[in-house]
Formats: sequence, C-alpha cells, structure tokens
Amino acid sequence: MKTKTAAARFILYAMVPAVLIAIGHAGVAIAGMQELEDGEMDRICGQDGITYTIKDVQIFEFIDAFTYGCPQNDYGTCQGLISLQNIKLHSRTGGPAWFNYDFGTARTINGVTFFDVADCEVAEEEQWDFGTPDTLKKVMTGRTAPWWDQEVGYYIGNIYFGDVNDGGVKDLGWADLGCFDLRSYQYYTAPHEYGVDFEYDFELHIDTLTYGYQVTTTGCKTLEFNDFHIGYSFDYGLPGDDPTNPSTWKTDIGEFKIGDMFGDATNGIYSNPATIDAVDRIQSDTGSTKHAAVLMYVPLQGSIRFEQAEFGGVDFGPGAIDGIHAHRMMIEMVP
Repeated sequence: MKTKTAAARFILYAMVPAVLIAIGHAGVAIAGMQELEDGEMDRICGQDGITYTIKDVQIFEFIDAFTYGCPQNDYGTCQGLISLQNIKLHSRTGGPAWFNYDFGTARTINGVTFFDVADCEVAEEEQWDFGTPDTLKKVMTGRTAPWWDQEVGYYIGNIYFGDVNDGGVKDLGWADLGCFDLRSYQYYTAPHEYGVDFEYDFELHIDTLTYGYQVTTTGCKTLEFNDFHIGYSFDYGLPGDDPTNPSTWKTDIGEFKIGDMFGDATNGIYSNPATIDAVDRIQSDTGSTKHAAVLMYVPLQGSIRFEQAEFGGVDFGPGAIDGIHAHRMMIEMVP
C-alpha cells in the first residue's frame, strides 16, 4: 500500500468536553495529547489530519418505540407493522453505554482515533475509472482507531409484528444484543459517479446475541449465541487450532474486511472496494417496469466464531465459519 499525504484543512467542533486532540502536519512531531475546552476546539484546524481521543463518555439512551408500518394496499386494508419497543442502550453492568480513552500506561492507548485525508495509489484504472494510468490516484478520507475501548449493548423489551386488520399484532418476544466490544476499526471512503467506494475493517467481540421467544402467555425460551468473535483469521487448519474447543482459539485474530480500497499490485491483487450507489431506474423482476434502487456491492473477507449456541435450553456447543472470501456480492434494495 502506498499513500501520499495531501494538503487538507479540517475544523472539528467538540460534542463533549472530554476530548483531547493533536494536530499533525508535515515536519512536526506531536509529543502528547492536550485537553481542550469547547471554545478552543472550535478554533482548531489541521493541515494533514486530526488525532483525537475520547475520555469516559457515557451515553444514557432509552427509546419508547421504533416502528415501521407498510403503506395501505390497493384494497385499503393493509396496516402491517413491525415495532421494536422499550429499547435501552447499556453497558455490561446494566448502566449507561460508554466509550473511553485510558490515561494509564503508555501501552494503554484505547480510544485514540486518527482522521486523515490522502491520495492513494491504486492497482489499475479499470478498477476505479478515475484518472489516467500514469497518474492514477483516488482521493479518499480515512478514519483509523487501532485501539478502541467501548461497552455498548441494546436491550429490546418487546418486538411486535402483524397487521391490525388481519389477525392482530403479536408480541414476538424480546432481544438482548451485546455488549459489542469493538477492539479496533478503520474505514476509508472515496466518491465515484453515482455513489461512494468504501472499505471497513474491524475486530469485534460480542458477549451475547439473545432472542427470547414466547412459548406460553407467561413464559419464554431463548435462542442464544454467546461469545461471538469476528476478525480476519483464527489460523484454521494450523497446529494448535481446534474449532470445537474455544480454549484453543487465538486471540490476535486481526480485522474482518469489507471491501478493499488498496489491493496489492505487487502480488497481482487488484483493489476491490465495496460500493453504494443510488440509481433512478433498475429493471424489475418481471422486466416490465423499472424502479429506483440502492445498490450495494459488498466483497467480504474474514472469519466468525461463537463459543456457544443454545436453543430452548439445549446447548449446541461452539460454531465456526472460517475463511470467508466473497469476491462479489450484490445487494439490491428497491422501495
């Protein structure tokens, strides 16, 4: 990967007072982070980019309902809906969700985020349709958090689904998702004619994905996936790794990759970014009409494992999906 720094200017407006920031540009080395007040943050700009940290930010959030209702049909009778109710954002202890930069030892640097802009040299013109072969560049923005610390979970008290005019609306149960432990992430975005190219890489660990479904009017059973791990590789097939025994799984699993902005021209790997495009005319399934649509092209690479799956009180043990490599995957969303 080759990058060339481009001159750029940023202004960052502080959303919380507990933000520390360093401004980087060519020829200047920053020795440490400095805490700034809101007024000082308003006057900050950077030539090449911004580095900032988050210190003990807690988020209290409760949502009464998030409801999607379908429009009426030709007969005027459709009032179907799905509604997620009593949604609470939480940490592992049940308190508010939080994000943190740890000011402990030099090795504990959670919460640092780098935001930069650059011209990136890419593999071939056909992949990007941008520039000319000898001066091929793609202007992009990038955000990198190599060490991140958070506790964020979502509890959904009720899940309603149905049609008020056809059988009524049913309570499908509840769900608890998280906490989501995002260890690191980076993403890059760049424009093209009808949308954007992007790459998103991340390492994610999830305590539980639990769905509680009703079996009686007063009782529930659960479908649970516990201790999810999402990253690049667990070294499947190499000595020491046993997918059926979580105690053997490596912990430095790298980052799951969605899209590839850079490629590796030396080894014949061309850039293959994920894309999102908005189009005004796309052929329908019948071929007789055309509709507006959002198109997503989503190449994937990485591995997913969970340490336990439980369904209705029965333990099904661990599971592994190793070596995912989807070179091409298209998602088409038509309203």
